[in-house]
Amino acid sequence: MNQRTKSIAGDKEVCPYCDDKADVCKASLVSLKIGALVRLNRCNSETYDNCSLFLAKCLRSTRQYRYAS
Repeated sequence: MNQRTKSIAGDKEVCPYCDDKADVCKASLVSLKIGALVRLNRCNSETYDNCSLFLAKCLRSTRQYRYAS
């Protein structure tokens, strides 16, 4: 858990891509504005890794391998 995560929610783990001040999800490609209910249910809960935007960001950031055919 990083320092930003600890400082926002105490001991509770939150999404590292959620920007509460700007109401923006930084995991999305276009900095999607998200509402308070979505932030509460997805970003500020310990199950943020079930969020489709978070999972897409993780898939985009992994290294792509090309196999010889």
